[in-house]
Amino acid sequence: MNIVKELRKGSGMQQKELALAVGVAAPTVSEWEHQKKDPSGDRLKKLAEIFNVSPAVILGVGANNPSDEETEAWMIRERMRRDPNYRLLFSAAENAKPEHLRAAAAMIKALENSDE
Repeated sequence: MNIVKELRKGSGMQQKELALAVGVAAPTVSEWEHQKKDPSGDRLKKLAEIFNVSPAVILGVGANNPSDEETEAWMIRERMRRDPNYRLLFSAAENAKPEHLRAAAAMIKALENSDE
């Protein structure tokens, strides 16, 4: 079962109620639950607050109480996944250790700043 659906049902909420709480239309919740879309940005944060879990849990990539290192690694992976310029890196970094992700992120940042 999808994590958003599992959390919603576990809390006794209907899709309409969750949609209202997050500030989206009910069909959007359905898309999350059927894994047609991932929640992002403020909506992801709001879902995490509502269900008292980390954003990584909502996306199915982490433990409920991740360490700072896990959270940082998740954020780097998520940036790579969502940014079209870094999608190839995401595939390569999917199972990378946090220290390797930090090194890759530092390299990307350096390359982005090299134009200045």
